Amino acid sequence: MRTTFQATAIATAIAATLLLGAGAASASVNLITFEEAGLVAMPNAQGSGVSAGAQLHDQFLATLGASFSSGANYVAVVDHGFPLLTPTPPNIIGGTNANGALDYSAVIRVAFYDPTNTGNQATTDHVKVLGDLFGAGGGSVTMNAFDRFGGFLGSVTDLDNKPLGQGPVLELNIAGIQSVTFSGTSGTVGFDNFEFNTVRPTGAAVPEPAAWALMIAGFGLTGAALRRRRTPVTA
Repeated sequence: MRTTFQATAIATAIAATLLLGAGAASASVNLITFEEAGLVAMPNAQGSGVSAGAQLHDQFLATLGASFSSGANYVAVVDHGFPLLTPTPPNIIGGTNANGALDYSAVIRVAFYDPTNTGNQATTDHVKVLGDLFGAGGGSVTMNAFDRFGGFLGSVTDLDNKPLGQGPVLELNIAGIQSVTFSGTSGTVGFDNFEFNTVRPTGAAVPEPAAWALMIAGFGLTGAALRRRRTPVTA
């Protein structure tokens, strides 16, 4: 009986540890700098048409699970023109209008899907994007997060009035983010360095506080088992 108790306790502790370890290992950070191979930047000309090579839509869908869109169902990859004024030079991204032209006032949307089955939604718990480093002297930038049903999760806003060489930072850490939108009010801000934690298919098991409770209980049972084992048995 005692042997069974000890084995069960140890197995419980090991299972909980493995569960938490798997969750931590899967939460790696992905960074898209828009300098990746295959992307061709267009000149920084507001209102110009976006060439096919500069259209960013699903190039990262099958690898990272991120799909970009704007008014024309794609965003524009743009050569900023001032490399020292971008977080990772020289490219940034800008929104597009319904006519397919570069429009920095247009909202950019990024949605997350399962890279192994891109028809299925996925979620993340961390998203961050940087504005370019050329402050407009006014205006603001905002990022909104939504869940897989389109429900609003939260938002963050930063000002676009920082000194030359500094730019706005938008970051959200919320469980269940299936999509984000971001844009600026000045109509001049480009974005760079889109960062997010590895996505999880919707419905996938995610370690939660209950897993911590399971681990603690398991180690508690293990300790109790070891104490019982050391207790001398009197006749």
